[in-house]
Amino acid sequence: MTNITKEAVIEQIIATFREYGYEGASLSLLSKATGLGRSSLYHHFPKGKEDMANAALDAVMVSFDQLVLSPLRQTQKTSDQRVRACAKGLSEFYASGSNSCLINIFSVGTAGKMFQPYLEKRTQGLIGVFADLAKETGVSTKEAKKRGENLVIQIQGALVLSRTLNSNTPFKTLVKNIPELLLHSV
Repeated sequence: MTNITKEAVIEQIIATFREYGYEGASLSLLSKATGLGRSSLYHHFPKGKEDMANAALDAVMVSFDQLVLSPLRQTQKTSDQRVRACAKGLSEFYASGSNSCLINIFSVGTAGKMFQPYLEKRTQGLIGVFADLAKETGVSTKEAKKRGENLVIQIQGALVLSRTLNSNTPFKTLVKNIPELLLHSV
């Protein structure tokens, strides 16, 4: 990758997958988006689109961890402070609801079959992190898991709704309500 870093290439791959999905992101589109010929893409990603998708998922997960999950691990802060920092990171990560979720995109079609174990592990992990925070409020393990699952459902739903309504309002509303949903639900 002569004038472009691998990180920049992966960012373009991520953007292409977000726009076209796994099935729709042809090698031609990926080549055009990255500015690399097919042979260069195969040089860096020997299994082609599958390797590109894995690299995209890995990069997205690193960013998600830094922006969304890392604040939840800051145990010197209160639960409320951590969940508000997490909500802020979630808003940044999804560009206030403008960015599609690769886990969502890669859960259908060929990609869904190919990446299912990876996606399940990541989704269960996210539910678990949210549930652990909810447990700090004194609720039962069962209720905490329910809150974690509901929050993931609502995040995904708000992303879809924001995209289909062409409005960031549903996602912004959800982000604002995350502390209440996770820490104070009845």
